[in-house]
Amino acid sequence: MNNSSGWNFPDFSGLQAFLSGLRELVRPINEVMQNLREIVKPFTEFVEDLKPKLIASSQVLLGIGRKIKAIERLGEAQFVYWDYMNQDFVDDIVDAKNINSFLRQCMIKDKYKKVDEIINKTLSSNQIEPFRRLYTQAVDAFREKKNDLAVVGFTAVFDGLLSVVSNDQTHRLNTRIAVIKEKLNKDAVLDNDEYAMITLIMTLEKTLDTFVAFYDFKNEEPKGLNRHWIAHGRTLRRKTQLDCVKMINLLYGLILVSNLEQSKT
Repeated sequence: MNNSSGWNFPDFSGLQAFLSGLRELVRPINEVMQNLREIVKPFTEFVEDLKPKLIASSQVLLGIGRKIKAIERLGEAQFVYWDYMNQDFVDDIVDAKNINSFLRQCMIKDKYKKVDEIINKTLSSNQIEPFRRLYTQAVDAFREKKNDLAVVGFTAVFDGLLSVVSNDQTHRLNTRIAVIKEKLNKDAVLDNDEYAMITLIMTLEKTLDTFVAFYDFKNEEPKGLNRHWIAHGRTLRRKTQLDCVKMINLLYGLILVSNLEQSKT
């Protein structure tokens, strides 16, 4: 630029390229989230149709209504879960005055053994391999109770892992849905694995709804974990060990969905 005034103005010619690149950074997360939603969409729609049928069927004797309520509470707490829940555990979740306090006490009572198992299973998965170093460092931070640092690391792993999982769209979940539908039509009792899969999909979907939701920085920080606020360094809420576990569960939940898609039924 010819500057006759003698002032050295900064060169903003690269600003447009920078802004264009920034848009490219934002676009992929939206695309991969859409891909993931397409994968689980048939199942989430099925579950919504499933609720009244479950409650109306003979399975009401097994406390199905409370199981659905327990699953919803876990999802609202951003706690992805995939194991079969016995009735005592279901009742504890539904009756808990503070679901986060209850989950925290469960981890303390268990001495984080289940969390360690999830971490080991995650590290042994093929999907985590490209992000193993970062995931391991985030786990180290978690174990050292550097929770804020750990959550940032897990969020970065989430972005990468999401792109891997969302590209696998074999839609084998549709076959599994058909099996459950046939059982319900015959008023047959679902087995533990089928309930576990329902729990996984429902808690994962509800967690993703809030975790990847856009919250304007002009408003108050969301109470739960939010990728947008974490990734942009706007979160000020002190993170806890439970927050880290929620991220660990979320990452492993994505891997489980990917495995469901790849496995034969």
